Amino acid sequence: MASALRNRFQLNYLACEWVKRLLKYAERIDADLLDENTVQALRGERRLASKPLKCNSLSAVKKLLTITDKNPVVTKVLQYNCRAVQQELVLPHNAASVVEYIVLTQANRHFTDFCDNLLAQLQDVSTKTLLQYATNLTPVEYEQTLKQLARAGILSKPSLSIVLGNELPDYLLQKLLTEKIETKQQLIAPLLHESKVAQFTLDAFPQVDTQLLANYFTSALTKQQRGINLLFYGDSGTGKTELARALAKSAGYTLYEVRSTALVDTKGNDDFDSKYPDKERLRYHSMINGLLSNNSKAVLLVDECESVFEQACYQYSKEHLQRLLEDNSVPSIWITNHVDCLEPSFIRRFKLATEVPPPRPSDIERMCKQYFRGLSLSSQFTRNITRIHNVSPAIIANAAHVAKTMGTARTEAENVVSETVKSTLQAAGLWDNTLRYQAELNFDVSLLNLKQPNSYLEEVSYALKHNKPARILLSGPPGTGKTAFAHYLAEINQRNLIRVKCSDVLSKWVGESEKNVAELFHRAHNEGKVILLDEVDSLLVSRESLSAHYELQLVNELLTQIECFTQPLFAATNFDSRLDKAVLRRFDFKLDCGYLKPEQVIRLYKQISGIKRLKVQEEQQLAHLTQLTPGDFAILARRKQFRNNKNHLASAISLLAEENQRKQPNTLMGFIRPH
Repeated sequence: MASALRNRFQLNYLACEWVKRLLKYAERIDADLLDENTVQALRGERRLASKPLKCNSLSAVKKLLTITDKNPVVTKVLQYNCRAVQQELVLPHNAASVVEYIVLTQANRHFTDFCDNLLAQLQDVSTKTLLQYATNLTPVEYEQTLKQLARAGILSKPSLSIVLGNELPDYLLQKLLTEKIETKQQLIAPLLHESKVAQFTLDAFPQVDTQLLANYFTSALTKQQRGINLLFYGDSGTGKTELARALAKSAGYTLYEVRSTALVDTKGNDDFDSKYPDKERLRYHSMINGLLSNNSKAVLLVDECESVFEQACYQYSKEHLQRLLEDNSVPSIWITNHVDCLEPSFIRRFKLATEVPPPRPSDIERMCKQYFRGLSLSSQFTRNITRIHNVSPAIIANAAHVAKTMGTARTEAENVVSETVKSTLQAAGLWDNTLRYQAELNFDVSLLNLKQPNSYLEEVSYALKHNKPARILLSGPPGTGKTAFAHYLAEINQRNLIRVKCSDVLSKWVGESEKNVAELFHRAHNEGKVILLDEVDSLLVSRESLSAHYELQLVNELLTQIECFTQPLFAATNFDSRLDKAVLRRFDFKLDCGYLKPEQVIRLYKQISGIKRLKVQEEQQLAHLTQLTPGDFAILARRKQFRNNKNHLASAISLLAEENQRKQPNTLMGFIRPH
């Protein structure tokens, strides 16, 4: 783009006038300073002169450089804009000449070459000294001009020690050459990429303390404080950008995204055109802060900001970035998926650093209803898709977009959404193929025989529904429904449950098991999930029977985490007598699950076998099986599917009798009597 601008706007007239102005400071005029070809190029002539040009004297060169302006409109617009910049930024008198010089070095490479040659000849004279003389600015006025231009982002730094010819962003160069600038806002209009309209309100983010965010943000904006910077961090797709949009909308402000591209004629430059995109982004941020008025009601959004902070000291100074965070006039929200890339010295300069954890499945389900609008998806499918491990609102939104683009609905749309979500998670390495608990029979709470009053169940259900940190110990023989009961309570109260097995915790490395426990509880706390410690007796074994130090450490860590956990917690065991004594004190509810009653056995047998009436003999046989559990009938249901004929009833009662017999206490030998 810069080369195209140079071809259209060489500014030959102004370039020649500036060369004549600077020549009086030259020690001598020779070919090293200004040869015939350069003079012709400055004049805007492409063909070599038929006769050699006489460049051996100052008067001769000045005569050659005195030309007619072929683009007076462009010259007039530029000079008008240079004065406008001087006025809008409250620069010293004659500072417009400095802006004009900067534009010329970028628009006309032959003028830049001349300046380089002149500075090379004047070895002891700097650009600073030369421009002070050429523009009639005092040293103080010159320094003030450059500082103001740098503060406004027009210069990358308050210095012109080397003539680079690329100080101005291309979009700004085009504006100064083609459009009369009446306000500061015109200078940054191409930088203002308005963010998409907020799709949610702050209520859609219960995993974040939005009340604190909104109260501080609104108060700081009302008081027009400087240095308002918020940091949102968390995993990808958790809704950080949507939260920023919702926050800006709640405050009545417009959110603009700071990118490394500028919109020119409604088209954005390709990010790949920028050699240093992070440097450009930071510079554009500075320009917007320097030129946007205080009453603009704008908020800036810097997404994926970790790269900006990582490049500190490489492409720009750390001090400059820290100063920006402390004194920016336009409130800004910075977003990152990798907060660990930010140094503590940067993080502490944010007024609020807010983690945006993954929303709970119920929250995702509520957020995604609008994404699924028009697809006619079943409520059960919506519930299931939002409970896939590692799924995020962003992934579901993309899947819904694919389904809508394909024009699908109902079952076909469900298949498209499912496959899209799965493929996205697989590509990101987030697809979870872990085997999960699946009950063979649907849980029936009427088959759960608790020794405690039924009022306990109501209290436990209340705790889950209202997110109280209840601790429930489920004990009893295997198969009585302890694990299924925990899943059932979590399901009816729309709570996501993490089932913890020994393999999830134990490690062969010393100290690793305790670390796994801490991470697991931390994850459940952040994500608001219920924990089920299955077969907990293998983890919380009595410390009196332990000898190894690392085993004691694991039990202590588990007890500490249980005590500090903020969500409901279940623990299931077949052997409560093996548990550490301190464990029992830490549980609010201790529920003992017993065997099925005779009437329950008969009802469940009818249900599994698919018959409505039993013979009297069959009922009597079943009634005598007093140590059966729903788990035994699950075995019967599984055995049924392995039969290739319908003659499974013949052995059904015998199978149950075998399971019942296994639970009988071992018969003592006749000549041995218990004491």
